[in-house]
Amino acid sequence: MAKAATMSVAMVLVMLAAVFTAHADAGFISSTCKKTKNPSQCVAVLRADPRSANASTEHDLASIALQIATDTAEHNGEVIEEAAKNSQGTPEGDALLGVCLGAYAKAASDLGIDARPWFDSGDYTGAWKLMSGAKDAGDVCENAFKGISKSSPVTDIDRQMTERCDVACDLVRLLIPK
Repeated sequence: MAKAATMSVAMVLVMLAAVFTAHADAGFISSTCKKTKNPSQCVAVLRADPRSANASTEHDLASIALQIATDTAEHNGEVIEEAAKNSQGTPEGDALLGVCLGAYAKAASDLGIDARPWFDSGDYTGAWKLMSGAKDAGDVCENAFKGISKSSPVTDIDRQMTERCDVACDLVRLLIPK
């Protein structure tokens, strides 16, 4: 009986610790995001990624945000490539989505191949500059369609790219010495 009671108390303590940790992580994300230009967007982006629950420093959150932005650029490039294949023979498929695809390929390279090593080595300014350029992929794509007065079929993912890069840039900026 005493062994069962001890086991029950231990289980309750483990559950309480898990609940406290989850609330502490949410609080850490919120307090860090309050330092960014768009705190609600920052919180939404980070809370959507389960890796954020394990972050304990601003560096951790910035690293996760950089990976989210990189993953977004790669995913959006794949979506646009498929859309271009399905639109061959049209202005959208032959030219405009090609512009988008090029912008996302460059963004994915800038984020994953160039900015990541700079970030990991502590060169936050260099990483931030590359990340700032990568966030323009969505605008480049949207502007290609505006140039011929057509509605972009990828507006939602372009906006997502800009938002996720904004969050990553803001969090990396927190690491740059003043």
